[in-house]
Amino acid sequence: MLAIAFAILAACIVTLPASDAGGGFEITDGTGKTFAYDGAAERIALNGSAVALTVAQAGAVEKIAAVDKYSTYEYTKYADLKNLDAADLGSFYGSTNHDYIVTTLVKMVEEGKFAKDDTVILTSYTSNKDLRDKLESHGFSKVLVWNTIDDYSQLVKMVEDVSKIATGGIPASVEKMKEKVAAVEKKAAEHSGSDRPKALYVWYYNKEFQIGNLGIMKSMLDVCKADNIGYDPSNPEYRYGDAATVVKLLENNKDAVVFVSNSYFSSGRSLDNFYEEVFKGDRSVKAVAMGLQWNNWCPESADGLTAIADALYPDVPPQPEPEPEKKGFDIDMRIVGIIIVGLLFIAAGVALMFRGKH
Repeated sequence: MLAIAFAILAACIVTLPASDAGGGFEITDGTGKTFAYDGAAERIALNGSAVALTVAQAGAVEKIAAVDKYSTYEYTKYADLKNLDAADLGSFYGSTNHDYIVTTLVKMVEEGKFAKDDTVILTSYTSNKDLRDKLESHGFSKVLVWNTIDDYSQLVKMVEDVSKIATGGIPASVEKMKEKVAAVEKKAAEHSGSDRPKALYVWYYNKEFQIGNLGIMKSMLDVCKADNIGYDPSNPEYRYGDAATVVKLLENNKDAVVFVSNSYFSSGRSLDNFYEEVFKGDRSVKAVAMGLQWNNWCPESADGLTAIADALYPDVPPQPEPEPEKKGFDIDMRIVGIIIVGLLFIAAGVALMFRGKH
């Protein structure tokens, strides 16, 4: 009788319906192309350290099978990528390395280290559209491309989609990112001043200063409802001008906050150096050194968004970190019911057994 009771209990638990989290879903990439998934991806090849961080922070770093050379742990030294064990596909910039990328992935398929229905995620470079065509001509069926964004919500959606590809669901890293964005939107809405705060994004590349015109940082200033004095809607370029342009724009906008690209500080420079190089030591303008991942495609970008809002709205207290939701012991009530029924069977069996002995 006891054996029968246990068998009934086990059968009930085994036939319990599966969770909806393992269901299929669709992902639309930055080019508008839609891909169907039965569940989380088994393996991922990608370019872009921010995408690698997004996958790692979603808890799926072991799924990354191949990366560009700038996303390896050896190059980035990012703690989240310390356990990354992936093939190095070299540079994705331009098209000179495309043949090597394709042949390497094809070889990985032949060796059982990748599959043609595994996911390839390409970001940042316009030439990646051509790379997708080459990969698809070799039978790779899930090659997703994100090159640019016009709105910060697109970045959040991209981070969410990449995380969902990697895990099949929405991880805590994405939920926290959304909470931080909502907090910044609230801060901007509560600004007590009548005028929008002024801001200027200064890009630094190849030892030259330029005005940042388009891209992620522009979208972040939009979320903060800043008056972006460097934005030129008639200019299709991502960057323009030089150090003299920076000075000229600030002549009548001394109250603007200047956000300086992290690339300027990567070789040991400081804000003191920036003030000296651009303003001859004049510190009447407020300058802020941007963090490494502020202007990037990853969850940590929301930390940058928070810091930008704090710099633009010093009169509004910083938003506190949301308290983690306190949950009790999370268990499906159907399981509880099945266990109770099973225990009743066991109790009845024990009672019958004792009755049979007397």
